[in-house]
Amino acid sequence: MYASKRRYFAALVCGVVTALAIPSWATATPPDDTPDRPHSQNMHLLGSSLRAGAVTGPPPVGPGDVPWDTRNTDLAFWGDTVIQGRYDGFRVINARAPGNPVERAFFTCVSPQGDVGVYGNLVFRSVDSPQRTNQCSDVAQSGNPPDVDCAPVSAPCTGFEGIQIFDISDLSNIELVASVPLDCGSHTHTVVPDPEGDRVLIYNSVSGAGLQANPGKYGNRCPGLPFNREDIVEVPLSDPGSASVIGSFSLGQMPDGRVITTCHDLGVILGSVNRAACAGNPGVPVFDISDLENPVFLYATSAPTVTGFHSAAWSWDGSILVTGWEPGGGTLPRCQATGTPISPPTAGSSVQTDEMKTIFFHDGATGEIIGRHVLPRPQSQYENCTMHNYNVVAHPTRNLLVHGSYQSGTALVDFTDPANAYEVAWMDPDPLDPPSDTSPGGRINFRGGDWSSYWYNGRIYESDTRRGLYIWDVSAPEVRGPVVKLDHLNPQTNHVSIP
Repeated sequence: MYASKRRYFAALVCGVVTALAIPSWATATPPDDTPDRPHSQNMHLLGSSLRAGAVTGPPPVGPGDVPWDTRNTDLAFWGDTVIQGRYDGFRVINARAPGNPVERAFFTCVSPQGDVGVYGNLVFRSVDSPQRTNQCSDVAQSGNPPDVDCAPVSAPCTGFEGIQIFDISDLSNIELVASVPLDCGSHTHTVVPDPEGDRVLIYNSVSGAGLQANPGKYGNRCPGLPFNREDIVEVPLSDPGSASVIGSFSLGQMPDGRVITTCHDLGVILGSVNRAACAGNPGVPVFDISDLENPVFLYATSAPTVTGFHSAAWSWDGSILVTGWEPGGGTLPRCQATGTPISPPTAGSSVQTDEMKTIFFHDGATGEIIGRHVLPRPQSQYENCTMHNYNVVAHPTRNLLVHGSYQSGTALVDFTDPANAYEVAWMDPDPLDPPSDTSPGGRINFRGGDWSSYWYNGRIYESDTRRGLYIWDVSAPEVRGPVVKLDHLNPQTNHVSIP
């Protein structure tokens, strides 16, 4: 029932187009196409909407002077609107004119890490550490409520973490309509539309599950390891303020019996495929989600030397599962030339390995590794780097992937033949903190680069943690021909399948 009706829904939201407009890069070079962000000749910057961010606030060239995090994070798309998450809120950007994207709203809500999703006029936002209240603030409020504010639970108590839901129908008056508390918070989330049920489901993923000894003022409390579950939040579209947790499902275990403790990210494909893959620790469990409220464990897979996964995505026909990880936690230089000594050791190795800078391609039906892509551009010891966030291009005949990977920048990869994947185009910025007379370079407070880069309707959208949003075109044979146009995209979700 679900599959057949979703195929009908797919016909309503995407179609094949065969003609593209003449690219704007053919006539002018945007001013933000600067020498410190070199790129391949087939990458063409169309436009940008910049808003500085850093670990301790702006400007992008230093650690900043604001005593809380302001980095740009993940992206989500609805029509011509781009939602860009931030540690201090989110941006709403009109990208109808890609050469001149315009920030229409910046909503302040200081709390980490601010990954976002969108559905219609609703924006979903992840909060993954305790906050003193479940409301938004324009200053940092990390921590637990004062004892006198712990009622109805006893003091001391644990603060709010979970999913925030915003109504952006009036950009001059954005409203927080619900704060859904979740055990262990929300590090990332996956938006799963259910138009038949007039609702959206959110599969929630956590970054850690350390025991919180104190009761939660708002009901959330981390029970400790092994967490081994993904919670499901239901958002009724007719009454989003009533959103609530309606259940959860077990993450299962590895073939050797190890429990899969947490899921960092969950990649979903709907349509006629109906699968979900958890980028988990220590492996990747895959589920049949024909019944959205009751996913069924199918198998779990892994990759050599990988101790815990970060991201998972599907080809648009569901035949290939794409996985990656984050050695060094995203703050260390783990994309150097293979064999370079590294410190501290990572995944049991004191030297840089290929696997630390690899995206893996698996058979979607079995989990068997059928190919891999190793970053071909070694990065310096001054650049934090892992293969961070990515999505697969909605293309009817080829398998293409766009990734944003911290200070290695953004790239387009062709994995139509997964055993012989290759890089098509790239942008690789200079180190943010090279050595100087006053610094050894590579300081953690100066970390940055691309949080994520995604393909959406013929263009690459790059979320630079310190700079803002860039929009790119690519001129390459691999992207010519028919393309699939989507009406929206949450990059963790292929809401239709192709074909």
